Amino acid sequence: MLDRLHLFIPFKPEACTAYFWTTEKRKGKVRDVLMSSVDLAYLGVPMQSGSVSLDAKERFIVSELRHAWESLPSSYTPLAFKVFHEGFGFRGEAGVDLKASPAKLTQGHNLFGSTSIRMGALAMKAWLSVAYPDLMAKLNWDEAEVQALDCTYSARLPNERTAQQAIDALRNISNGQTKSRGDNYSETAYWFKKDSRLKGLKAYLKQYEYAHQLIEAQRQAAGSGKKAAAARRTVAVMSDPQLVDWSKCLLRFEATVKSRGLSRRKIPTNLNKLIDYQENLAREGRCLIRELWTETTAPIFKACEGMEMKTIDDEHVQAALKAAYVKTNKHGKPVYTYANNLFNTFRNIRSYGWDETKASIAPSTWTRHTRDLEACGISKAVLQKLPEISKNSVVPLLRFVEIDFSSQRPPWYVEPTAESVLDHCEQFIDSQAANDEHAAPLKKVANVVQIPVCTASPLLPHSPHATAAPPPWALKWLGKPKTHDKTARSSVAI
Repeated sequence: MLDRLHLFIPFKPEACTAYFWTTEKRKGKVRDVLMSSVDLAYLGVPMQSGSVSLDAKERFIVSELRHAWESLPSSYTPLAFKVFHEGFGFRGEAGVDLKASPAKLTQGHNLFGSTSIRMGALAMKAWLSVAYPDLMAKLNWDEAEVQALDCTYSARLPNERTAQQAIDALRNISNGQTKSRGDNYSETAYWFKKDSRLKGLKAYLKQYEYAHQLIEAQRQAAGSGKKAAAARRTVAVMSDPQLVDWSKCLLRFEATVKSRGLSRRKIPTNLNKLIDYQENLAREGRCLIRELWTETTAPIFKACEGMEMKTIDDEHVQAALKAAYVKTNKHGKPVYTYANNLFNTFRNIRSYGWDETKASIAPSTWTRHTRDLEACGISKAVLQKLPEISKNSVVPLLRFVEIDFSSQRPPWYVEPTAESVLDHCEQFIDSQAANDEHAAPLKKVANVVQIPVCTASPLLPHSPHATAAPPPWALKWLGKPKTHDKTARSSVAI
């Protein structure tokens, strides 16, 4: 599944207000970079200021204007969006960053979904056009670049206990340059450096992440406004018992492949070309997302060969003890204190043996605990041999962590289409117009978002400060021009 798509879309040359050269240094490399900039004040996006001061006439001088990361509304989860009104680093072009989970945008959850980059980009482009239709027309979608792809596939384990044991075993795995990052959590394991410019990899228990997302959506749904309305739609989807059941006992491997990693594989990073590349592979019966995921996770599965994992099922033992030794407090709620004490004794016998555990607790407690454990079906003979039984109860890790590519989606799943994506956007627009009689009429999304996804939209009016500067590729051939004033609109007097 394509779980996340990160795009950078530069502005069209006609929308840029200035070009300038700058010298950038990074890790010992020095490079002259041609920068472009746009007039942030005329893009219709909310602005922030890095500095506010008073001039001699006691007017506020607002400088260092910028656009902060923004969450654009959709039918379900938001789309992360930011305008970079100037180039920075070795990326000289001004443009827009978009980050989203295509599955969440189109269906409200990411338990399973499409592998289509075209469909993911279409959904992101459609929702950007809903929020900022004028800005959309100033973007050069023909030069859009894919910054990163998240590719995910899952293994289904027999129960929660085994799933937790698997993630515990995976945390200790390293193979060559694929090293555990060290900042692991109880349900997650990470590999590769956090700031790697090539790739990332993590494994986690999807059930817990899904439950956390549902709780967060329920919290947001209690509010008001557009975000609360979207959260209520998300809750309606995620609360489906079929989806909740599907999330159980899933061990998900998420491989992030960044633009540099794609380039090293000689895979194009231009959005148009990458879509063509993926669809050409599909005609050959191949899946790009699956191949990227397989290559990224290969070192981990190689390291798993020969590894073993204990499979003593404490879950059933604990459940039997809780069922037999439950009490009720004065409020009518069940209390499992004694059952938990019995379970701790059971685990101590397994870890330290019969004699050592017996010596560590009071004789009366020992007698009572062993009697009640036997009453639950664990005989004295089993308890005395429990450490030996535990040592022999191991199986190869890969027996459980097995990815079945043919069963990543349930049989009742229907993949979203371009028409369904655009219909969602149109319905969202209609609902907003119905709730706000003063809302400005929006153009039909289908008129802004063309199919194929990267077809250019007609140019709408842009900043009156725009210059007739030649496009960046031409300036590189003409030589370095005199630097334009790149801070011309970075400060405003109020």
